[in-house]
Parts: sequence; structure tokens; C-alpha cells
Amino acid sequence: MQASSLKVRDSQTGALIDAEVLIQSIDANDLTTEDLRNIKLGKKPSVDVLILDSEIIRPQKTSFQLSPDSDFRLLKVSADGYKTLQTYLDANSNVVLEQIMLDQSEPESKSNNLCGDSTLCGYVYDKNSGTPLSNVAISVSDDSVKLSTYSDINGLFSLSEKLPDTIAVLIQQQGYQSQLLKDVDTSSSLSMIIDLDAGTGIKKIDMTHPLKDGGFKDRNSQWVRAKLSHQPSEYNLPVVLERSSGAVYLEPPASIRVGFSSTGGTCCGSNCSTSQVYSLETYVQRGLDNEWISSWDSDSLKAGSIPYRSYGAWHVMNGTYPGYDICAGPCCQAFGYTGYSSTMNAAAVTNGMMLDLNGELARSEYSAQNNSWDDPNDGLNCTNVDLSCGDGSVGSPSAGWPCLSDSLSSNHGCFGHGRGMSQWGTQYQALNGSSFADIVDFYYNANNNPSGMRSQFASTPIRLDSIAISDSVINQNELLTIYFNIFNSSDTNQPFGPVLLGVSLYDGVAYFSDPANDVSTTVNQAGVSVLDRPFQLDASVLPGIYDLITALYMDVDGNNQISSADWLLQVHTQAGALEVLQEGDLIFRDSFEI
Repeated sequence: MQASSLKVRDSQTGALIDAEVLIQSIDANDLTTEDLRNIKLGKKPSVDVLILDSEIIRPQKTSFQLSPDSDFRLLKVSADGYKTLQTYLDANSNVVLEQIMLDQSEPESKSNNLCGDSTLCGYVYDKNSGTPLSNVAISVSDDSVKLSTYSDINGLFSLSEKLPDTIAVLIQQQGYQSQLLKDVDTSSSLSMIIDLDAGTGIKKIDMTHPLKDGGFKDRNSQWVRAKLSHQPSEYNLPVVLERSSGAVYLEPPASIRVGFSSTGGTCCGSNCSTSQVYSLETYVQRGLDNEWISSWDSDSLKAGSIPYRSYGAWHVMNGTYPGYDICAGPCCQAFGYTGYSSTMNAAAVTNGMMLDLNGELARSEYSAQNNSWDDPNDGLNCTNVDLSCGDGSVGSPSAGWPCLSDSLSSNHGCFGHGRGMSQWGTQYQALNGSSFADIVDFYYNANNNPSGMRSQFASTPIRLDSIAISDSVINQNELLTIYFNIFNSSDTNQPFGPVLLGVSLYDGVAYFSDPANDVSTTVNQAGVSVLDRPFQLDASVLPGIYDLITALYMDVDGNNQISSADWLLQVHTQAGALEVLQEGDLIFRDSFEI
């Protein structure tokens, strides 16, 4: 087994970090299923787990050797100004852990536009040492534009000029192999981390998105061939019910181990020889543009971020690959460390949201174009095993995905396996006015008409644990305050929300609401938060006993009002929680008379 030369790096800039790595060796046979689950969620194993050995390594902004071991090893990586990350190494693994990317605890930009006012920016490093490289020549060009700049002492370069939609980027430094990135999309600002190998010559990298032009341009590419290997999920399900009581609370895993080739390129299935570790949210924000086109409508990108996150998280919790959770290649889920502001912002909006199937984390499938018609003239690879739904519909009934009318995809040839969400379909739906919530519900649960594998719903990373009220006895026309005790397991580098705090009173016959005070807010801290909102009683709320119904909604349309466009996340009912007295009643709320 090969020793690891491990680097700890900043996930935004790629710079080496002065980190502390706590390594605890554990007998793998001593870990229960629950222990391993907790480790994947970023928690500690139970106190019953015996720690065989423990050491602390302080690499001081250099790589360090991590020798192979026959024991399971738990790694806790921390540094000043960064969020602590927990990961692990499987016992007797031949996969070399090469780098761990830490997120800043207080990112400078909540907008995820790492370039600031620049249209293109990045950092350049020596791949072997991790040292930033200065005076690297960065040239961008197309048929009409030629621009150039140089990296500074920190390896940083940036261009603020407006760029054509696609460009070529050439990176050159004496003593290093040059890199030529072709067909780079610059429709939104792009940040990159570039590692240069020592040597000569030029390494050409085609950045053409596989879905560009409906897939025509790359229909025979490695990306497409890898996608064809996707196997369907198991679909023998018990009877499923419509979702009316809010979303299922699912805690996302804290980090993900991504498999790469020995050179840091993509690999397929169990054939990866190295790994890199990211927080789950960084993985989604940086990887989404490898599956969805970054210039697509924001609602298309937001919709795509949910199955992208769910598919990655499912592999963390259920993966079978030795030494990593998921491969970086398209036969798993395409991942590359680019950073488009459009896809990063889209992923931030859905922070922590995944898909559930009968209450469990879903292996959420999607493919390029799911219309159930194979155009004989487009040259695209249609691998849907059941096209019985016909043109203008999506589905693959024999694989567990029932037919669903999708007229916006009519006359577009099938491209992919046809299961789950249609990637091009998300763009058609978004351009037709659908929100990301509409799109997710359309493809994954047929707008709350679930059947078979099309029974997946968006989960929530926040839950409503309890409710408290300022007064349990109140007069008519008075003001009541409701306190929401919320638990948050989303990534707190991004606020979760906006969330609407909804309240209604129910007397067994009618509901009474106060929409003017439906508060829109965000959940900003991990764990428990207490949020509050007022509720103004009016003359329509007659004396009597009322149930208190509280709810959390995701404000999908961003209008600060609860509507049918919003997602119901959690709902809580307290029977008989409130007694309303007639206005002017002489009894105090503590039941003593005047």
C-alpha cells in the first residue's frame, strides 16, 4: 500500500492551510452501523468505541506523509478561521488520500461570487508542493478577443473585461507543463484553482459541456459513454401516500470523499486510485456545473442542485466503493473543481435539501433528455429500456418510473436512461415560468401524485422541535407571540432560507390566520435556534379554545408571503393550546379576579 502525501487546502483559494490533523485509529470490527452513520454525519462515534491510537499532525502549510494502516482511522481536521471537517480512512485501503479542502468559517462573500467584480479569476499552484506561482501568463481568446494577465505573489489572477460567452484559456509558466482550456463558458463569473505539473509541452483540456447543443457535439464522448453505465435504483416499494404533513427531515452528511485517477483526473466506479475530501455543500456548489449548464435559468440550476446533492449524499451513506464515497467521473456523478457564480448561488439557495423516498434518503436519478422518443436522426444515445410512454411524455415504466406528460419536451430525442429528472426539461420548465420547487415536484412526485419511483419529495435540513407561546390565555384583539424552536443541520456557511413562519388558530370549524405577520427569516446557526413572530387576534377570533398550528415554509417565490408556490417544510399542532377570552373580561390570565 502506498503512503499518502496529503495536503490541507482552502476550498475557495486552494492555498495550503496551517492545520491540525487529529488521527484516531479504531478497530473496524468495533464500529457499529450507527457509529459509522454518525461519523459520516460529522458526529463522534459512541463512547464504547475503543481508540487504539491517537496522534496529532501539524503540517504547517506543507504536505505530509500518511502511512497506510490496517485499522480504520478517523481524521478530524481543524484550523483557525476554518470549519472543522471530519472524514475517515478505510482499513487496508489502497486509495491514496491526496487533499482535504476546508471551508472558511466566515466566507468573505456570501454571494459565492469568488471573483468579486471580475469575470474570470483563479489561483495557480505548483501541483507537487502546493506553492503559489507568480508571473504565470494567463491568456484568453476567441475569434475576436485576445486578453492576457499575470498571476501575483499569491498565485491570484483576474480579468474584469467583459468576455465572449466561450473562450480558450492558456496558462503558461517556464518549467511547467502549459494548460490549454478550450471552450470555457464565461456566461457567469468563473473562479478556478489550477495546479501545474513541472515539465514541458501542453496539456489540452476540453471544457465543452456535454449537454451543450442538446448533446450533439459530444454524443460519442467519454462523458456520454459513462452515463450509459448508470444502473436503475431498486423500485419494489410499498404503497406510497401523498405528502401533506410537510417534508421529511433528513440530516445531510457533513463531507464527501471523491475518487479521482492517479493524475487527479476523473475515474469510473471502483477504478479510482486517489481521493479528495470536501464538505458536502462545497461539493455541490463546485460540481453542479459539470452536470447542469451554468448559463441555464436559475430555477433550472436550483432544481438540479437538489438531486445532485441527494445523489452524492446517498453515496456517502450507502456507498460501496473502497476508500471513497463517489467517483468524480460521469459514471457516478460528474465533478470538477470549477466555480461558476450562477451554479454556486443556485446550490446555496437549496442548502442541505435532498430527496427522500418513503422517508429515506433517495438515490435521485436524472438524465439529459427524458422524452420517450428516440429520434433516429439526431445521433444521440437513448438508453431508456422502455419508451412506451411516447413522445411528449417522460418515464421508463419497466424501470419503475411511471409515465408523465411533459409536452415541453415534445419532439426532442431521448438522450440518456430516462429515469428521474430530465436535465434539459428543467431548462424548458424554468423558461416556461416554473419555479425550482415546481420542477422538482413535477419530475420526482408528479405534483404530489406519487407512484413507483416517482414518489420522491424534497427533504428539509431544518426541523420544528417545539413551540412556545407568550400567553396561553388571552383576550380578543390582543397580540400573541409564538416562539419556534428550530434545529438546523444545514451548512451554516450559507443561511438556510428564506423561511416563512406560519401560524393559524383552529376552533374545530374554521381557521384563523394573520398573514400580515407571517415572518420571513433565515436560519443562520447550527443546532437549536429560537425564532419568534407576532400573531394579532382580531374580532373574528371569538372567545373559546383553539388549537395552535405552526408551520415552516420555504419562501420559494421570495415574496415574503405564504402561498401555494412555497414548500411546506414542517408543521406542528398543539391541541387546545390557547384560550381566548371576551374582550374586557375581568379575569386576569392567572385566573385571579380583580
